[in-house]
Amino acid sequence: MIAIENLTKTFDGNIILDHITSNIKKGSIYGLIGTNGAGKSTLLNLISGIYFPDGGKVFIADEDLSENVALKDKISYISDEPFFFNSYTMTDMAKYYEKAYPSFSMEKFIEISSYFPLDVNKKLNTFSKGMKRQAAIVTALSRNPEILLCDESFDGLDPVIRQLVKRIIIKEVTERGMTVIVSSHNLGELENFCDVIGILHENKIIIEKNLDDIKENIHKIQVAFKPMIDVSCLNGIDIVKSTVRKSIMEIVARGRLDDVLRKIEEKNPILIDVIDISLEDIFIYEMEVTGYDASKILI
Repeated sequence: MIAIENLTKTFDGNIILDHITSNIKKGSIYGLIGTNGAGKSTLLNLISGIYFPDGGKVFIADEDLSENVALKDKISYISDEPFFFNSYTMTDMAKYYEKAYPSFSMEKFIEISSYFPLDVNKKLNTFSKGMKRQAAIVTALSRNPEILLCDESFDGLDPVIRQLVKRIIIKEVTERGMTVIVSSHNLGELENFCDVIGILHENKIIIEKNLDDIKENIHKIQVAFKPMIDVSCLNGIDIVKSTVRKSIMEIVARGRLDDVLRKIEEKNPILIDVIDISLEDIFIYEMEVTGYDASKILI
């Protein structure tokens, strides 16, 4: 659906993005992670067509995005600072969008706005930051976009509204095959929501992984032996990290869980306990293997 090829962007001689390449499938939810200033907003602005690249291209369904107005009309971009005409209400904005975008549906606007605790006839300049984000989400989805770009769009939303937004987006993805890119600086925010996670750091995507594949292939296990053995004795297990605290050894290992447990059991442990592992922990281990300090990248 979205093909990013050697995308490069500089501002005032500073490289913001350096030969970024990625492929994002139709109907997927892609989580873009990185600290503030990592280039997430710049990448989204390039994918939306707001910025022009200094090198490389963005393709949507095999068509070059450059100067392609028809393609850009299929994209809704919710920026980190939504803009509205101050004297307008949400209803006024909906009428404006209805004239500006052929795909805008007033019926859908009425439906989606009814899910939120918003007064659509109240002026937007009286809205709080979180309320403005909700209004931006409503109007963006009312355009029936094929691609939805969200730049820190969950910031400022309370937990209930955050989950509501995620459910609405998932419904759009399921029913219409909408493709979504969500940028964040917080991995925990995107857990159980995204299909793929990409980490942007030092002008490049340093890790890009399918979440299902990751979760099936890495495990945290506590094991005890009597007497305790050295971790080097666990032959044939791809151990990413290990620690020993008193009588308990904790390992993080790659591979099929059944295979890992079978190899541990060959050493006659007195205890085996598989522990839930968070998405953030998984990526910390992945980044350590690739030589990056996760504490400087993930929050």
